[in-house]
Formats: sequence, C-alpha cells, structure tokens
Amino acid sequence: MKTNHEYDVIILGSSLSGTMAGTVLARHGLSVLILEKGMHPRFAIGEATTPDISFRFKNLSLKYDVPEFMNLAAFHKLRDHVGPSSGLKRAFSFLYHRDGQDQNPLESHQYPTLAPPMGPDCHFFRQDTDAYLLTVAMRYGADVRQKTWVEELTIDDDQVTVVTTKGDTVTAQYVIDAAGMGSPLAKQFDLRGDPDTFRTNSRGMFTHMIGVKLYDEVAEPKKAYGLKHAMSQGTLHHVFHGGWFWIIPFNNHADAVNPLCSVGLILDRNVYPETGMDPEEEFFHFVNKFPAVARQFEGARAVRGWIASRGRLQYCSKQMTGHRYCLVPSAAAFIDPLFSSGINLTLSGIDMLAKRLFHAFETGDFSVEPFRDIDEFFRINLAHFDDVISSAFVSFQDFELWDAWYRVWVIGLLMSTALNANLYMKYQETGDRSLFSRSEGAPYNRALGLAFSDFRAVYDQALAEIDAVRSGKADPKAAAAAIRLLFKETNHVPHSWNFHDPSVRATPAFNVWGMTRMYFWYVFKAPRHVRKQLYDWSAWTGYKYVFKAILAERKRAKRQRKSYVRDVFKAWNLDWKLKQESTRSLAPFERREAKPAPRSESIPPEGELVLNGHAKVS
Repeated sequence: MKTNHEYDVIILGSSLSGTMAGTVLARHGLSVLILEKGMHPRFAIGEATTPDISFRFKNLSLKYDVPEFMNLAAFHKLRDHVGPSSGLKRAFSFLYHRDGQDQNPLESHQYPTLAPPMGPDCHFFRQDTDAYLLTVAMRYGADVRQKTWVEELTIDDDQVTVVTTKGDTVTAQYVIDAAGMGSPLAKQFDLRGDPDTFRTNSRGMFTHMIGVKLYDEVAEPKKAYGLKHAMSQGTLHHVFHGGWFWIIPFNNHADAVNPLCSVGLILDRNVYPETGMDPEEEFFHFVNKFPAVARQFEGARAVRGWIASRGRLQYCSKQMTGHRYCLVPSAAAFIDPLFSSGINLTLSGIDMLAKRLFHAFETGDFSVEPFRDIDEFFRINLAHFDDVISSAFVSFQDFELWDAWYRVWVIGLLMSTALNANLYMKYQETGDRSLFSRSEGAPYNRALGLAFSDFRAVYDQALAEIDAVRSGKADPKAAAAAIRLLFKETNHVPHSWNFHDPSVRATPAFNVWGMTRMYFWYVFKAPRHVRKQLYDWSAWTGYKYVFKAILAERKRAKRQRKSYVRDVFKAWNLDWKLKQESTRSLAPFERREAKPAPRSESIPPEGELVLNGHAKVS
C-alpha cells in the first residue's frame, strides 16, 4: 500500500555532498529526506584533503553552526571524533619516474600542509567519514532511507514528486541530486554534455590494497631528497610521462587501526589508449615499469574489486540548476582526481546552494534565476581545473616542465588557502559571523587562486607557455625556464622561498616558525592590497589561537588519563551525563517544525557495500 509523505527537500544520494547538504538544511529547520540506493558503510573515492579544503570545512562549520564539520577539517579532530581509521596528510609529495630507471631523489617535490592546530590535512577513510556524516544529518533531523531509490520522479510547477522503489510516494518543494556520475536528473532531463569539450582526457583504475609498503621504507635515505616530511605521512604521487599513481595510506600514524591503502592509476588516453587488459593486470604492468614503484608494491594485494573507467573519466552537464532542482558538483561533472578538485567544488557548491534555498523557502520564490549563478560558478571553476590538470599531463613529458607547472599549482593552492584562512582568522579576531557571507562569492569560491588578480597574471602567462608546448610550438625546457622566471619578482610569494630556482623543490614547513616568517613577510613586504586580502588579522590572533589549541589538547589528554585511572578502580561513572551540543539555530528564518516523516533506517554494522569483480564506471 502506497503512503504519501511531504518534505521540504529530497536529496538523492548519501555521499559526502548529499549528507553535508542534508545536514545544513535540516540544521536550519527544513524537513529533509535523503534517499540512498545502497547502504553504509561503503567504498568511495575522494579521500585526500588540501589546506584550502580544510579551511572550507572550518568556514562552513561556523557559517552554518554545524560543529561536526570541524571534525573533518584537520587530522587530529578527525582521529578523535570520527575514528583512527583515516590517515594523516602532512604533505603532498611527487616523485618523477622514467621507464626502467630507478627514481632520482633530486627529481622530487613536496608541498607541506599546515601544522596543528590549523592542520594537518586528512586521508579520509570514506566508509567511516561518510557514515559519520550520515548520522550527523540524522541527528539534525534529516530522514534517511537506505536501499531505497527513485522509481519515478516528476517536477511540476509547485512541487517535486518521487515514487520510490519501496512503493512510497514522497513530495517536496525541491530536489537535490547528489548521486554522482549516475545522476537520475541528468538522465531524466538529458543534461549530460559532451566530455570532448574538456582538454583533460584520462582513464583510471583504483582499489584499496593491503601490504603496500610505506615509501620511506623502500626509498633512499632522507637526506637524499631534501624534503621536509616523510613521504609516507602524506599523499604520494608517482608521476611519469602519460600518467600518475596515487598512494593514500590510512596506516601512517601512531594511532592507526586500518592497514589499508588507497591506490589508483590514472593514464592520459592520448598516450595510453585502452588496451582491453584486466585492470589489475594493467595496474601492475605500469607498476613494474618503474623499479621504485615496484618495490613499494611488492607483496601488495587488493582487498576489493577493481573499479576501472570505461573510456574517459570525464563527464559534464549542460546545466546544474533547473526548475526546483540542482545537481551538486559531483553529479554535474568530473575532471580527474589530480589536485583533489572534487571535494573543493563540492564544499563551495553546497555553500551557494544552501544560501539560495534558505531564501527560496523564506520568500516562497523558487524561480530558476536566483540559482543561475551556481551554474556560472561551476562553469568557471571546472574550466580552470581542466586547464590545470590537462597542463599537468602535458608537463609530465619532461621533468623540467613538470617542475615548472608544479610551482604554478603550489602558488594557486597557497592563494586559495590564504584567502579562506583569512576569513577564518578574521572571525577568530572579531567574532563577526557575517564575514562568512563572503565565502560563496569570488575570490573565495574560486579554485586555486583563480580570482586573485596578482596570481592570475602569472598563471595566464604560464598557461600560455604550456599551451605552446601542447601545440608543438615550444620546447619543453625553454617553456619551463620561462615559467619559473615568472616567480622571481612576484609580489605575492615570499622572496625568501626563491621559488624561481629549480634547485628549490619544497616550500618551508608550515609550522609555527614557518608561518611566523611567512606572516611577517606579507605584513611588511607584500603590497597593501595583497596583505589585506590574505593576512588581514593580527599576529596576536594567530598566536592566541595556537596557545588555546595547545591548552585544550592538554586538558583533553589529562581528562582521558584521569578517566582511565578512575575506571581501573571504580565501576560506576558519570560519563552518561555528557552534555549535548546546543541546537541553537542561526537560520535566516524562523525554525519550523518538521513535517511528519517515517522513521529512519538504522545502519547495520554488517552493511558494507562491496564491489565484487571488475566493476566498470561508464
């Protein structure tokens, strides 16, 4: 027998994007239903964060009053509040390889992430982080139905109607598609565009493995590389002409309980078109081309079926928004896993969508026009990631050219991080939550420094050099020298870095000493407009933030030691009286009572979705 339930918003898919959107909307008074075709816990990719992503998590947490988002913004909070199954990311490391040759330690790069308490970044074990976010959404009132999907969906003038595979009819005022590449709305409304419009043309295969060695165990001694952090304590990229491997360990910290490692191989289809090989066979074919990579994978084996793309990884959509619907970025398009573009776009997209939905529910105006700037934001950022990633593939043909383009990416990431960090630190200084109203617009919602004018001028010249190589009109080594020279007199990169010097392959570590030196360079050496956009907060604000975090950590450790000793001698304790976090709403309209909804399904511990065999991504 069919039943009818009314909601404000229906969300298709309980991915990171779906649950975060559901959390924000439910937190601020909307009744939300999340439909999930599978169930949690389950496998997902998009596992490595960046400093920019970490600050976007922090800012969303404060802007929408969701403290749990803060637990995904830095490793130690993730370890303590979600679990130690995720990994630590102290740096991005890149090693350049040539067929049949051992890796040259001097052909390596490293970009550190932030030190505590701002960082470090994380390797998300997605089955745990996504399940955590699902429970957060439910805690704030979202209803969840797992193993339930869309049988029929119609959008009328005044409502959305979904008939589920369980036979229920559900109505809402709006629908959000967070179902990834398999987007039901993209299929129903013929939204998919032509991926040939992208310059990036890659394919891939990936899985989780056990027995992958930590690279520092098989590498040359530390002093041979001249890097700041152990390569095993971060995301490791093995790059070569025509492709790259990712190595994302979850077992790289002292509290690790998870022996797995996420691995993947991405190939440029212009260099390595499809072969028809079994994905595992092809993966190890490339592993064995590079002696250092082969040593790292000696004895490693997959613990789940391989996932491989059928054809190119890229997909896109003609539009994200329409009458009473929106596709989140991961459902609308995808470029390539390089440089963690997916989570970056997801967080900015959710921020923009939430603000516009709150206004729509407040005014009753669900017309398409107020949502159109989401399409523009996504179009601009997607094109930028396409240029940056496709140019990286071009640069892989020559180490010097890759060395030069790596610097462009580093400074773009540095600018985006500093912009969003400036919002966060200015809030720490003033307590003014209205500062976060800026986060949904340029330059804050632009990827990799795209809207920071000083960097953009350098970027455009560097891209022109890469394009000349791409078209065969320029020598890679000459282009590399020209790109590096662009950083010699820039006014937005500390001159002490000597980032134009090819012998400099890593930035200083971003610990308190490195951050102090960088902060005061921007305050006293950078032009005023640069300092104002990137470091418009006092040094005292920064030091106070660090000291408070250290004291909080000491108190937490002391409390844990005390409770451990107590439990040795005393059976009854008062831990059951732990206080719940405030449910104070900061919504721009009055919190309304949610409409009646069926009870959420529980998440059985044995419910992991396992992909058997060689699953294909169409």
